[in-house]
Amino acid sequence: MYKLKQDQIAELVKRATESLYHYCVENNLHFLVTGSSGGLDSAITLGLAERACKLAEAENYKLVSVGLIMPCHSKPDAERLGREAIQKFNAKEIKIDLSDVYDFIENKYLDPIESSVLEIRRDAGLAPDDATLAWDQKIVHGNIKARSRMMLGTYNVARLLGSGLVLSTDNQSECWMAFWTHHGDVGDFGMIQELLKGLELFDVARYLEVPAEIVSAKPDDGLAIAGGDEDQLGATYPNLDTIMISLIQKGFDVNGSREQLKSLPVIEGFDQKVVESLARRCLNGAHKRRGCLNLSRKELGIADFKKIVL
Repeated sequence: MYKLKQDQIAELVKRATESLYHYCVENNLHFLVTGSSGGLDSAITLGLAERACKLAEAENYKLVSVGLIMPCHSKPDAERLGREAIQKFNAKEIKIDLSDVYDFIENKYLDPIESSVLEIRRDAGLAPDDATLAWDQKIVHGNIKARSRMMLGTYNVARLLGSGLVLSTDNQSECWMAFWTHHGDVGDFGMIQELLKGLELFDVARYLEVPAEIVSAKPDDGLAIAGGDEDQLGATYPNLDTIMISLIQKGFDVNGSREQLKSLPVIEGFDQKVVESLARRCLNGAHKRRGCLNLSRKELGIADFKKIVL
């Protein structure tokens, strides 16, 4: 079974923290801002941030790690574990309770907006059934929580600090599944973006000495959409990683055509329905991974800047 060796983990930790430190020096950044959810990814990010701060201290460069606790009708354990990670990795703590903000948005704005949107969908002949509508609304409400954390939390604090950098806590497994919120739970410097949640990050967490309770906790985005990450994804993280890697090694293009769903390879040891579900979710989310699509001047049929006659 695939597993990172200790020397590989040591090397990737070294490279991640050195890259973060040098990036901050090059861009005159002095504060590292991490949303501390109480989960594995944010704890690892705080652990790497602490090491970058130690590198900076050795070079007489001021670099401070700041961890944000941002409850929004969250489970008490999430706040407790988020604080434990902040304290473990010597970050400064700021708590921003977003529960009242969310309640205000939900009570004053969401119902009329959702009614107007549903009317447009019906007029277009694309009205969802009740189950789909309920799920769409759950996702929307979760996205509002994530975007509130970005707007009033991470980016707000980073700007107020004057020279803050928001650290991304996303990983490769969730990137494949498009399991994040656009303009929400993302950052501007990602150290674990290409690491596998199920097959790599747990070992990285143990290497960094992330508190054991965080390592063993059930993965949960804290947005109250379903009963945790793996319930939403339909597979455990180790199984998700194994299936996706196996598909890629058999020629699957994660950003390719949906026609691939008609002839997916069989992945031995896994229910093919699960394989198909993950592949479909991956392809459906390709547009999120690409980000904003900007048409070029060439595509629009106008001259390149170098050829403009002023």
